[in-house]
Amino acid sequence: MRNQACRWGKGLALRIGGAVLDLDRGTLRRDGEIVPVRPKTLELLAYLTRNPGRVLSKEELLQAVWPGIIVSEDSLTQSIHDARKSIGDEAQTLIRTVPRRGYLFQPPETTLEPAAAATPARAEPLVAVLPFRVDPADATAKALFDGAVEEIANALSYFKTVAVLARHSAFALAEHSSEDIRATAERLGADYIAEGSVESAAADYSARVVLTETASGRRVWGQSFTFAKGEIFTFQTMVAQRIVTALVANIESAVMRRGLPAPAANVEAYLHFLRGKELLRSYGEGVNQEARAHFLKAIELDPGSGLAHAYLALADVIIGGCAGAPRAVLDQARDRALHAIALCPDEARCHRILALTLLYRGHDEYDAAEKHFARALDLNPYDADTLAQIGHFRALRGDGEAGLALLDKAIQLNPMHPGWYYADRAAALFVLGRYRDVVASLSCLPRKSAWQWAWLAACHALEGDAETARACARQGRALEPGLTVKDFLADLRMKRTEDRERMRLGLQRAGWDDALP
Repeated sequence: MRNQACRWGKGLALRIGGAVLDLDRGTLRRDGEIVPVRPKTLELLAYLTRNPGRVLSKEELLQAVWPGIIVSEDSLTQSIHDARKSIGDEAQTLIRTVPRRGYLFQPPETTLEPAAAATPARAEPLVAVLPFRVDPADATAKALFDGAVEEIANALSYFKTVAVLARHSAFALAEHSSEDIRATAERLGADYIAEGSVESAAADYSARVVLTETASGRRVWGQSFTFAKGEIFTFQTMVAQRIVTALVANIESAVMRRGLPAPAANVEAYLHFLRGKELLRSYGEGVNQEARAHFLKAIELDPGSGLAHAYLALADVIIGGCAGAPRAVLDQARDRALHAIALCPDEARCHRILALTLLYRGHDEYDAAEKHFARALDLNPYDADTLAQIGHFRALRGDGEAGLALLDKAIQLNPMHPGWYYADRAAALFVLGRYRDVVASLSCLPRKSAWQWAWLAACHALEGDAETARACARQGRALEPGLTVKDFLADLRMKRTEDRERMRLGLQRAGWDDALP
């Protein structure tokens, strides 16, 4: 049903300047970010990149991209325009027009790199819950229903008979036009799309939610809801239950009761919590501190919100520098996360945040971190971020194969994932000694920290590319002149001596300590 990408060529990603075309997943990234592209434009790009250095006639391209369909040359011209724009080739240096003959794809440098390992087909249906259509002028409703969508997706993940496309990918998917969204969802592996629209009237909301099968366009379920604005939490729970019931007729009521997290006590506190999460996911000066202020306000309004306490702990750890955070900050974050679990013992995200805090506290906390990661996964087995972070943790403990498998499963659920997936996957690849793949993964990050430049420097050095290794070392030391090899290793969370020794050797060969500009 789902993989037109299989005819593009499995397991390869094509780098074109600053863009990466993943021929397996059918996605295009520039500077580490997904570029929304129409399906036919992706097929055109795939065909061009498989035929470099050869003039392709318009007739050949029309037959390759629109087989058996009569379309005008305008469709091809528009797709060529879109393809150039998507890869940053407005100057037409990569996709060239050959007058009266056709088009020529001839990039100056084109390299093939391995794409993420394919994950075995799932028995469970994969559902993408898209952002609801809300009046853009109603900022409060937009924030509330974006949060509602995320909580619906999170609640669906608790049912082990349903897999859910991660929030980051679902929201990116919604940026596509409605005419392309089904094809794009199918390409990402989603079997079903849940969509909704909302209208506001006085003290009530009216919402219409529809579940559609992506391959056929068949409507599986649809229902209208009218509820008071303070009852949005009941609405979230009801929608999750209705979707699961529509997909799996024999869901046991006990499982349904087990999976649903406790809602926030009031809407104002919930809005502060949502705003804090959005800031924590963003980039920019002071955003983490702003997020922290919103979590504090959420707790002031709703002291019993376990999630607000947990995310406040996470904000403190991030502000403190994660693994480099002072011990007092990590101690306080651990205590906050423990309090969050006491308030919401069956909330997977609270367990995951506690596990991360324990990981950053050092090797002597790894057994406890393992237990809370396992609990988070047991509570919510299809949360992509949990899978990715557990994969990273397993790699840090020395099991690169298990770590990589979990990370690749996370990527399947969240193909339009945030940038930190690349860094976590790089750690698993390093443990396996796949240094070129580490470089390929980290190269997808739009912005690199001194630590990530250190990883690149070490991997280039271990591959024997001394010149590139030294250049990476200079970049990293320019960002943090005081970061020495000794300091780097002191905060490195890899447990095995052999992994730490390989990192030390790579940084020394790269001349890290002598690389000050």
